[in-house]
Amino acid sequence: MRKKIHPILKTFSFVVKGLAEMLGPDYEIVLHDISNPEKSIITIENGHVTGRTIGGPLTDLGLYILNSKKFQNTDYLANYLTEVNGKRLRSTTIFIRDENRNIIGFLCINYDMTKAEILKNMIEHLTSFKKIDIPLSQETEKFPKKIDDLLAEELKNVRKILGKPLQLATKKERMRLIRILDNNGFFMLKGSVEVLANEMKISKFTVYSYLREVRKNIKF
Repeated sequence: MRKKIHPILKTFSFVVKGLAEMLGPDYEIVLHDISNPEKSIITIENGHVTGRTIGGPLTDLGLYILNSKKFQNTDYLANYLTEVNGKRLRSTTIFIRDENRNIIGFLCINYDMTKAEILKNMIEHLTSFKKIDIPLSQETEKFPKKIDDLLAEELKNVRKILGKPLQLATKKERMRLIRILDNNGFFMLKGSVEVLANEMKISKFTVYSYLREVRKNIKF
């Protein structure tokens, strides 16, 4: 016949039920009475997580804790990994002690991470990306609302490369920037030559001249 349950453990029965209702069906909440290791489970909610029921035994970890001196000053073990029936669980064991600091029971929380891991993998897939081979001036694709925005963005990129206003660029620097802009397709845009000429404070005919030189594959 089972010995009388310790009064402290009786108070934890309501804790088990309250936690289970709050946390939901993926959390198994278990109360162990260590006075009878072979039938230690006295209260359990959401036992489907591990397949256990009232009257089940202590786990191997529970037995180890009771027989090891290293846990004398330990109050709980939190968020460690366990596995059951191919499922990965995140587990926490809280030590319930009497007035003399002797362990009389364990309150265990076992979270089935199956749904969370599926969601994690889905999020990782949906947020993963590949780096594509594009000019260094364009680290990410831009989505302009109008052509003026696109022209301005391209000029912003070469301004960043030059490190100073385009009107202060030397001829060699202008040729380099025009090559970059040409590679980026800048001159496919209507009005691009005029916009660049205005930015560099040179005539559009000078821009055309530079562009012709660049397209002859002259290196600068």
